[in-house]
Amino acid sequence: MPRYAYVITRTDDDREEEDRVMSLGTKVLADNEDPATFAADRLAQNRVEHSYYDGPRRISYWPHPDDQPLPRTAPDGAQRLDG
Repeated sequence: MPRYAYVITRTDDDREEEDRVMSLGTKVLADNEDPATFAADRLAQNRVEHSYYDGPRRISYWPHPDDQPLPRTAPDGAQRLDG
């Protein structure tokens, strides 16, 4: 089963990306689970969890091996979804 990392950031200000992080983590997806669907669901969940902030946000997600540390910024090639 593939493991994905994600970072959700605010997109409405000029701070560096790592200073705009609202949430980050990893998730092991089922073989039949679509990464884009997971990302959209996680972005919606973040909007509920951080309802005090109603501005724009972005989730970046990418395959992530178990033995690597989780970065605070998305690597080149990460998929992105705005919401």
